[in-house]
Amino acid sequence: MTHTDPTPPDDTPRHRVGEVAARLGLTLRTLKYYEELGLVTPQRTGSRYRLYSEVDVARLDRVRRMRALGLSLGTIQATFSQPLELDPDGRQVLTEGALTDLRRDLSGQLDVLSARIAAAERELKDARALRRDLQRDLAYVEKRLGGVRVGDLLDGDQASRA
Repeated sequence: MTHTDPTPPDDTPRHRVGEVAARLGLTLRTLKYYEELGLVTPQRTGSRYRLYSEVDVARLDRVRRMRALGLSLGTIQATFSQPLELDPDGRQVLTEGALTDLRRDLSGQLDVLSARIAAAERELKDARALRRDLQRDLAYVEKRLGGVRVGDLLDGDQASRA
């Protein structure tokens, strides 16, 4: 059995700007801005319509996800604009300096994401504690509305602590 690489994304431009915007949940202005920043370079038709390939769409989706996680456009630009050189087999690869810079940028991005995850975990822990408190308070109110006297609830609470 031979191993085959997954098919790379299609680089044939065929998606119009409105379709890409709807697919990724981005505005037309955002797509234009990303193009102005050089994050993506769609091809143009003879009448100047932008056409995006699947490679372009995948890149825009990555930018969208990176932005959603709080990464700056400057950091994203730096990630995508690293210099290339040809390897002995003729493939374009990142230079050693670019790899070093990219490692630093990616490590910084991981630090930012790790801090956000830690903050979200703390917030989730607090939300769960608040939910337990509210459930307990609701149970008390429901018992009171059901006719249980305060003294009986307090006696039961003291008995459960003993």
